[in-house]
Amino acid sequence: MTEGQRVPQWPRVALMILNFNGLTWLRICLPSVVKSTYQNLDLYVIDNGSTDASCEFVNSNYPHIKLIRFDQNLGFTEAYNRAIRKAEAEYILLLNNDTAVLDANWTDVLVDRAERDPSVAAVGCKLIMMNNHRKIDSIGGIGIRYWRGFVDIGKHEIDRGQYDHPEVTPFSVCGAAMLVRRTAFMEIGGFDPKFFMYDEDVDLCWRFRLLGYKIAYEPSVRVAHYLSGTSGQRLDAPKVYLSHRNLLRLILKNCGPTLRWALATYLLFTFIVAVGFCIFEPMKAVAIVRAVLWNLFNLKDTYAMRASIQGGRTKSEKEVLAAMYPNLPRYEPAEHTQLRHILNVLFEYSQSPSRLFDRRN
Repeated sequence: MTEGQRVPQWPRVALMILNFNGLTWLRICLPSVVKSTYQNLDLYVIDNGSTDASCEFVNSNYPHIKLIRFDQNLGFTEAYNRAIRKAEAEYILLLNNDTAVLDANWTDVLVDRAERDPSVAAVGCKLIMMNNHRKIDSIGGIGIRYWRGFVDIGKHEIDRGQYDHPEVTPFSVCGAAMLVRRTAFMEIGGFDPKFFMYDEDVDLCWRFRLLGYKIAYEPSVRVAHYLSGTSGQRLDAPKVYLSHRNLLRLILKNCGPTLRWALATYLLFTFIVAVGFCIFEPMKAVAIVRAVLWNLFNLKDTYAMRASIQGGRTKSEKEVLAAMYPNLPRYEPAEHTQLRHILNVLFEYSQSPSRLFDRRN
């Protein structure tokens, strides 16, 4: 090394893999992770009370990986919150256990993206299908207009580089593989512990944006993801319950002056969906009713968080909504196509999308 040169000061990164009875997935995930080339990396497995010998597998085969064990399943949100509080690192790299990292330098690239702009709070990557690396799983999330929820960008599309352009910016990046600036994470209070799982990454990125932080996407980093490998792929009643419950809490906490309109639209959408499920799948209709009732019982806590979030925001409603609804194609699942067509007519075509941004800031 010549005089005047110095060793690069790599920020410390804590790579945390959340696990719950995921021994099958750890056998795939951990070999890919330990190949990472990053020079200042601490590896963790966060175990949520597994009973399938996951912890024994980690201790026996990867003794250098730090194991944080909880006695019970705390869910995605609280388990990460507790682990991140303990970590002494500038960045936290969250990774699902049902993944395989495809690029050894992935941490280097994500950290470099964050280091180039201190206002970036989170960086996402390109998630592709575990069983078909030519297909996209997600490059991040966008909103569905009229408060019908959030959806992954590019899902099930053949990857032709259509989302590799700098102008492609997801509203939120997926918690299955996400680099987070720890100071920003702690500033906003981390994940909402009441979410347990589902939409917690949307909520985190929404709150980042309200405080003026940026969300970045790095398409050159690829991570293979087996969707819902731990929780199961089937959209059953418990998933419907958590998804609808968390969406309503998202709206109540994070919407600004558009809250009244957003809430009315959400409730109309929810009513129509519940009626449809009464015909096709009654247990899912019950799950939706339970989701709304949960929010009524937790309204005091939600509004306490809302007061804190809205009191500290620096971005206008118009700026946030513009980022939430980029001009990108939206994925639509194949199930219940008739019901979805009715919803599209009611919520997409009966109103001009421009009205979304005509609301008061």
